[in-house]
Amino acid sequence: MLNKSNNDTNSSTFIIIAGLFVLFVFTTVTAINLMPDYESNSYFAKDDKDMTAKIEEITIKEDKLFIKTSGNSVEYCVKTTRSRPNSNALCWNDLNDNEASTSIIKNKKYYVWIKDSDGMISNYKSINVNED
Repeated sequence: MLNKSNNDTNSSTFIIIAGLFVLFVFTTVTAINLMPDYESNSYFAKDDKDMTAKIEEITIKEDKLFIKTSGNSVEYCVKTTRSRPNSNALCWNDLNDNEASTSIIKNKKYYVWIKDSDGMISNYKSINVNED
């Protein structure tokens, strides 16, 4: 007859609990990423009531994304994930006369933010880039 020691039982319990925890975290992250993306059709960047900058137009031409803004917008950020960039993120680039362009890859969804002269960051606006 085999007898398990207390250490073997504790190790097995720990492995089972750790495995369940990892499974729970993985399931939660997967569920969040699969949830439908509810977006506003408004281009207004109104995270802060004092922000007057807005994205006027986003267009795609010849594998480039063109962004036109108005107001006191000074920088833009384009990412393929919808997690909001912080003010020091590497994605921020200068706007020149409220316009910018950046190279893109087909069949991806892009998220665009703008930052105003006071450092306030807008809500994102997304655009799908489909194969022509």
